[in-house]
Amino acid sequence: MNKALISILFLAWASFLFGQQNLNLSLQECIQYAEQHNLTLQSGSLDVNASEIQLKQAKLRQYPTVSAGIGQNFSYSHGNESFNLGGSYNLNAGVDIFKGLTIRNNIKRGELELNQAQLQVEQSKNQIRINIIQSYLTILLNQEMLEYQRNVLNTSREQVAQGAQRVKGGRILESDYKLLQAQYLSDSVNIENTLIAIDNEYVQLRNLLNTEPGQTLTIVTPDSAQLALSMQVPELATVLRQALDYLPDLKIRQNSVEIAQYDVKIAKGSYYPSISASAGIGTGYNAAYGNGNNGLTSGLYKGLGENIGLNINIPIYQQGSARNNVQIKNLQVQQAELALKNAEADVIRQIEAYHLEVKKAYNNYQLSELQQEAYYLNYMTYSQKFQYGSITAVDLLQQQTNYLNILSQYMRNKYNFLLQKKVLEVYTGQNITL
Repeated sequence: MNKALISILFLAWASFLFGQQNLNLSLQECIQYAEQHNLTLQSGSLDVNASEIQLKQAKLRQYPTVSAGIGQNFSYSHGNESFNLGGSYNLNAGVDIFKGLTIRNNIKRGELELNQAQLQVEQSKNQIRINIIQSYLTILLNQEMLEYQRNVLNTSREQVAQGAQRVKGGRILESDYKLLQAQYLSDSVNIENTLIAIDNEYVQLRNLLNTEPGQTLTIVTPDSAQLALSMQVPELATVLRQALDYLPDLKIRQNSVEIAQYDVKIAKGSYYPSISASAGIGTGYNAAYGNGNNGLTSGLYKGLGENIGLNINIPIYQQGSARNNVQIKNLQVQQAELALKNAEADVIRQIEAYHLEVKKAYNNYQLSELQQEAYYLNYMTYSQKFQYGSITAVDLLQQQTNYLNILSQYMRNKYNFLLQKKVLEVYTGQNITL
């Protein structure tokens, strides 16, 4: 491979890499990006397009059908040594005038089917939104944890440096110094593990957003004051009202009832006569050659003919199929209505239960917030005692472990409450922001 080709390939690759957009997105922007690029949602959009085509086809059935026919033939007779040429041409049209209102009812049903497909996309969007919220908040949790871990690592580094001086002066035991070194190593490993957890969660988030290969993604850290405004529990009555008004799961059930009702109307169309009209025009020619024949025996004008017709089909006896079909469709309406009532009851029960979980998460968050403040002050007190030599490294590290455990619990409770509250906002159709 010559140097020129290598240079071209290198430039093309560099252009690809540097041409990729670096994404720096808030939670709301992540959701908006996924709604445009997520593969599951793109598949749902294709289902919506298919429903639009089906509805268009249902509307076109109101109009006439038109067809044309062309025929050419050639024959040869060995007996009289002659051959014939012939042709026929026709144009026909037909239209359904009345079919028991089935055409109109199929259009209405098609509109409901289209709405159903759109609701199913919205249902999928809600699940994608929840997954994005979970990944986004997990990254924020680990980033906040990382900040505290780095502060702790700095403290551990200072403790090891101080311990080295003290063990030389005989002010602490060698075993205490080894414990300080071990704690420093443990704190370093914790940081590495948190960085790995952040990278793994970014992989999940990029998959949800379906970002381009080579595209980098970073999330926007929300303003702490703005975030504090989100740490509230909404009223149950408000949540229930909003969920019942918004949830696509319920609207899908409601839509299913209406579709079943139109199925009954379509089935009842079999009770009524159907009326259709047709019209057509046609012509043809025939020419014979040989054995005394020398050309056209019938022309296009002479063969020209028109037709028009009106057809009425009156159902008299259909072996009970129409009546039984209507009864089956009525039963399906009842089934759809029962499913809707069950869905409404389930939503109310689930929202009430979920609201209690949100309140529980909020209480745990508030409690752990006070605990971490208390444990932090206690840890600072023990750090001062260790500096003055009044406690051992074991005592200090025990208090540090206690503080880090409650700090970790506090941050998990904080982001668990945020997660559950944001999921509740998804269920009520709110604009998801941080």
